[in-house]
Formats: sequence, structure tokens, C-alpha cells
Amino acid sequence: MDERSRDENRSIMNGMEHVTISHHSGDEIALSRSRTHRLDGALKKKNNAWVDFSNKTLAPEQTDFMIQQLEKKTNPRLQRTYTNGLALEEVESSAPIISVGLKFLRGADTPQVTRGEQIDMEGKEADQKDALWRVATAGALLSQFNVTPDLQIVKTDDTANIVARAKYQAHSDRVRIVKDLRTGDWDLRGLLVEVDWKSLWDLMVNYQNLIAGGGPEMTFEETRELLDTMIEDARRLCIRSPILFRMSTRVSIINSENTRYGINHGGMFRTLTTSKGIKEIISLSSAYFNSLDPTGSDPVARKYIRPKFLQMIVLLLSLLNNEDLAEIKDFLEATYKLKADRRDIELLILKVIPLSSINPRVFLNALVPAIDGFPLQSGNTNKDGDHSHIWNIFIKRILENGYILPGTVDDLGRNCLSWIVKWPEDGFISTVVFDNLQYAGRLRTINDIPPVEVRPGSNCTELTVVMTDDSKYVISPGDLDNIIYMTPGSYPVQETDRRKRYHDLTIRDTLLNGELFEAIKMINGIVHTVNQWIANPRKSGNMVTRLVRQKSDHQAFLNDVEGSGRLEEVVATLNHSTLAVAYKIKGRKVSRNDAVQTMARDIRHLHAFINHVERRGDLNDHGFFSMEKRELKQSLERVRAQINLAEQRRARIGIDEELSDEPIAKCLYPEGVDINDGDVWNGYKAWCTERDGFLNVEAARSTIIPVRWLTGDVIELSLDRRPSKVFVTPLKPVAEGHRDDEARVGDIVVLLGQYVAVGEPNDINARADEAGSMINYLRIVNMEEQNQSRRGRNRIQESDGRVLYRFK
Repeated sequence: MDERSRDENRSIMNGMEHVTISHHSGDEIALSRSRTHRLDGALKKKNNAWVDFSNKTLAPEQTDFMIQQLEKKTNPRLQRTYTNGLALEEVESSAPIISVGLKFLRGADTPQVTRGEQIDMEGKEADQKDALWRVATAGALLSQFNVTPDLQIVKTDDTANIVARAKYQAHSDRVRIVKDLRTGDWDLRGLLVEVDWKSLWDLMVNYQNLIAGGGPEMTFEETRELLDTMIEDARRLCIRSPILFRMSTRVSIINSENTRYGINHGGMFRTLTTSKGIKEIISLSSAYFNSLDPTGSDPVARKYIRPKFLQMIVLLLSLLNNEDLAEIKDFLEATYKLKADRRDIELLILKVIPLSSINPRVFLNALVPAIDGFPLQSGNTNKDGDHSHIWNIFIKRILENGYILPGTVDDLGRNCLSWIVKWPEDGFISTVVFDNLQYAGRLRTINDIPPVEVRPGSNCTELTVVMTDDSKYVISPGDLDNIIYMTPGSYPVQETDRRKRYHDLTIRDTLLNGELFEAIKMINGIVHTVNQWIANPRKSGNMVTRLVRQKSDHQAFLNDVEGSGRLEEVVATLNHSTLAVAYKIKGRKVSRNDAVQTMARDIRHLHAFINHVERRGDLNDHGFFSMEKRELKQSLERVRAQINLAEQRRARIGIDEELSDEPIAKCLYPEGVDINDGDVWNGYKAWCTERDGFLNVEAARSTIIPVRWLTGDVIELSLDRRPSKVFVTPLKPVAEGHRDDEARVGDIVVLLGQYVAVGEPNDINARADEAGSMINYLRIVNMEEQNQSRRGRNRIQESDGRVLYRFK
């Protein structure tokens, strides 16, 4: 017997839950599945680590409880004893029963997330799920699995920190899913955030690889390539784990304990990582960060490497709860020069990470508590006028902490509070409005971190992508999400070489568990027959009394058997080459390992049902009608035949070749104007006058003389009585016919940090010291300074050249 045959047998016999990894391309694979050597090693390591993790976090078997669920009882109960994070086969009544509060945030697809926000608005109770899910999830809360830099899965047990004894019990009656973990008296609390396993797993593993093997040992190109991959992981995470990028999720994470990120699969919530695990990863990053530019003189590192690495830091920081953030506050401020109080970190997250809500009311109700730490009063956010007022107060409050929010011509210039970005008629539902947020305090790294671009901008009409075989094509930006989700269909792609030929990227799906569906359909036919017997008993002592467990005269009806859902293999092909293979359950991606385990669990449950029927009915007993016995035995044999076919299919999936689960390896987003890398900074002080709401700025002030558009993105400004020229760029793309609105000769300019604030006097005869109206902000690309002597520069007072100016 060859090695492949032995692998197949090992995966089939007595090991339906565990997957043996092997790679082959058998006759059943019609198309070649190509890949590059560059991806092979990394993909195998990540996938092998995932298989190890998945096998170690399997839900404990509870076949007896599954059989109980067949009977139509209300709220079936389950009790299980745990020690060292492992479930015991027998319940030990002497072990204490712990009370557990869970908050479960569904979040691996956008419709689920938006529905969850609607339920919160309607004030409905949280879905309790079933007893098995609650008990299995509660039992797993005292264990966690960490990924080491060499991709080993290490388990730690926290039982001793929660309960005094080594053993404890989880009882379904004492495990509740709630909407607010701050209410209730719980021995153990847990926030469970459902994410897309693949994108978060890849991000964690790649980050570990970067900080473990990075630094001077990696070339610039290797570092840039790995960071680009991580940025792509972050984009995937945003698209495929929308719960992480909802404004309403922020407060849940901030105030949570035992914060866990994982997948809702396999009859329980399975934790991928925790807030504490993320904290440890961040803590290990300082050595790598300091090695990027140890002398602070490498412009390439500052421009390309540092901003992307910091984007990853912010993304990881967004996963920390209050307790874990507080433990690394000093580290963050000393290493990254990030102001790390909770309020400041949340403002950083608003700037860098795109968060959204279903409507402006939900957005405001989540924004204010996340930043200010207290909820809005009930009823405050039901009217549009209230929204605008609350927004204005919010912008004034963050100004007190050193933050100013630049805006465009479309946002500014009102008669009152001209300097505040106005609350639009339709309101804000996204943190995109904070993309240009600026901090004027001592720790200003926030100003050097650009927002993460999740999707191409509205002005992007085509997007270049790199496929998993390293080929480059141009796609429509509108097709990107469908390709990433592996949505079946044909998508035109264009070559990037001079020939510009078009091809079709084809994505097709195939049902993998059709035999299981057929078996379940047959079993439910048996259930229907048994329920008919129960409803219409023909004589006492027939097989009905054997098929149910009730000791009373009343016989419980049986529930239909439910499977795990439609399991599909989705294959992406281009030019007769297979680029990606994904597996989906109920339309959502799962790993190949989880696909195999899901089929194995369904098969095992079907076998358990058959054994239950045969054992309880005693098909060798002649004490009931022979017709019933014959029909039932024939039905069960047909079910077994379908199960055998399903088992063969499951075994083939386990030995299939390992490929990426989506065809696009990387998107090459169009780069905008190179902005300054933090070298340009015009010091200022800004505060709001409570009485009239005016913005007071103490800063360099001048008047525009000529305005010259060098390109569609860059403007050259010459300023009155200042020898330097200022090169700026609009905050948003500007149509050629509207360029004159951005800056005009005679406009007042105030230099605020990395921006030029553009204003105009209220009337033509206004005095120089009279308050003006804020019209626009332009971001400084560069400043052309005349050569000056370095002598005495440190003796110049920081306030020299500043004047007080007011915007009404």
C-alpha cells in the first residue's frame, strides 16, 4: 500500500473529525491547479497550523444530547463537567456550577450585522441559541490557544483564575446570552465576536512572521512585500468580517472582559484569538519597529514601511479591551509616540479604520459613548436637528483635547460655526469623515498614519490585481467583492501587457453534501411516519413505545433532523488553470478542514439516529406488525447507502490539493499624491470660545497672492510677505470647473500643522483682526523654504511669527 492510500485509510477509519493533509491531483480534477513556489511554503505552513488549531478546538461530542433533541421537548437541558479546559465523559455533581454571561456578536457577513443593529434598535432580547452551543462555548472560555512565532498552537488554561477548584460544571440553565454584560451577576463573562477565520488567521500569522523574522535580516523589498500582504489581509478582514468595522461594536469591545474573536462553527463558538493574545503580539513588535530606521534618517523606511506597519498596529489596537490597552499604554507612548489613553486610541481608530452604521442615529449613539465614555440620553437622537447639535458639541469637545477635523468647501463655511464640518442632511454613517483628523499635542504619530483603503475610491474605474499564480490583470472595481467572496459567475479580466486581451475569470460551485441532504430527507420521512404512529396508535406495545424514551403514557413527537447546511466547493479558473478552491457552508467560507469535520459530524449524527431507531425499535422483535418492520428496515438501508456515498465524498475532500481560497492575491490600488512624511509641521494652538463658538487659532497667517495648479492634484500657493512657497493638495478630487473654489487670490490662509486653513473675510471692508469664515482645508504636500542659517535656530521662540486669528 502506498503512502497516499495509507493517508486515505487513516482519514476514513476512526478519524472522521481529524484531517490528514496530503496533496494530489487525481483524475477527477479536470483542470490543472497551478501555484507558484513563492506561495507554496507559506500556504502550507499556515494551513497546517490551522488544521492543528482546528483539531485542538473541536466541540466535545454529545451524541446522547443530540438524541434527546430528537424529541419535541421544550428547552432541553445539558450539564457538563470540565477540568483543565477539557470536558469529562461523566458529570461530577460535586463540582461547582458556574454562571456565565455571553454576548455574541454575529459578524461574518454584512446582512447578519445590519440585522443585528436593527434588533438592537428594536430592543429585542438576545437569541439564546441551543443548550449544547451555550454549554460547549462556556466550557471553552477558560482555555485559549495562542499561535507562536514558529506557528505552533499552544494551549493555556485559566481555570484557576476563575474558580477555586480544578473542576467546574457548565449547566445550560446557568449560561445566558445577553445584550449587556455589565448587568447580571456572573462568575464568568465573555464577549464573542464572530470574524472571518481566513483573513484574521492570515493577518495574525503574517504579523508573527514579520516581527519574528524581520528587521535588518529582511531586505526592503521583502519587508514591503510582506507589509503589502498584511494590508491586503486587513482589507479582506474588513470586507469579510464587517462586525469588526461597525461603529456600534466599539463600545462592546472597549468595556468587555474575556474578549474573544473566532468562528461560530461546529456547535460552539471557537476562539481564534483574544484581546490578551493580541496585546502580547503588539508587545513583541517594538524590536522590529525600532530596527526599521534606528537612526531616524531613512526616508524610504519613513515613507513606505513605517506608515503601513503603523496601520497594522492600529488595526490590532482596535481589538483590545480597556484592561489590556491599559497594560501597554506606556509601551505604546514610548515606542510608537501614540497618545494611548482610551479616548485617544478611539480617535486614532476613527481616523485609520473605516467604521460604519446602518443609519445616522445608530452612528451617533455609538460614536459618543466610544469617545466620551457615556451614552447619549434616551430620545436625544431622534430628530435631525438633534443630530446636528450633538455633532457640533462633539467636534468642540475633541478640540479641547487637541484634535481638529479638517473639511472641504462642501463641508465648511456656514454663517455660524463655519469651522465645523457640517452634519449633512442625510447624516453621517461612516468614519470616513475623520480621515483627515489632526492632533496638535506632543505625541503626534497619529498624523502620519493614513486611513486604510478597503475599497477603490469612487473615481477609480479600473483596478489592477495580482492573481495567485502571479499573473496581473485589470478588473472592474465593482467585481472585486464578488471575486473575493467567490460568488459564482463570470468576470471579465484584461491583460496588462500591450495586447490588452480580455478573458473570463469563471467561478463555479458544486454541491458536496447532496447525499447527506438525501439521507436527511429520508430520515425526516421516517420521523413523519413515527409521528403518525404516535398520533394514531393502533395497539399498545407496538414499536412506537420503543422509539421514544417517555416512561409515561404520553409519547413525545419527534423533531425533524437538521444538517449543518449546504456545503459547496467553489472553484475559480482562468485560462484553464485553477487559481482558487473555497468551501462554503450556507454561503459562508470555511476551511477545508472544517468542511471535512462538518460532514463527519453530520454523518455521525445520522448513524446515531439509525442506531437509536434500531435499538429502541428492536427490529428483530416480532411483537409488532411485520409490515411496519419491513418498511422501516428498508428505509434505514436506503439511508445507510446515502451515508456511505457521503463518507466517500468526505474522504476525497480530505486528500484534495491545498490551494488559496480566493483567486486574487493582491490589489494594486492607485497611489495618490505623495504627502509629507511628518517633516512639515506648522505649530499652532486652537481653542473654541464657549460664548460665541468661534475657533481661535494662534498660528502663522498670510494672504494668498497667486494660485497655480501644477497638476489636477497639486496646487502651488505663494503667500504674502512669506518667502516660502506652499504646495498643497485638495482633500477630495476636484473637477476642473470647480478648482477656483479651492483657493483664490486674496484668501486668508492659516498654517495649521500639516494643513492650510483657507478663509475669507465676512465683508470687503472687514478689519484684519475681525473674525472670518472658514472655507476650506488643503493638505500640505511640501514647503519650499529659503536657506537659513542653522545658528541660533534653537533659540527662536516657538511662537515667533504666530498671530491670533478667529473663525466664526
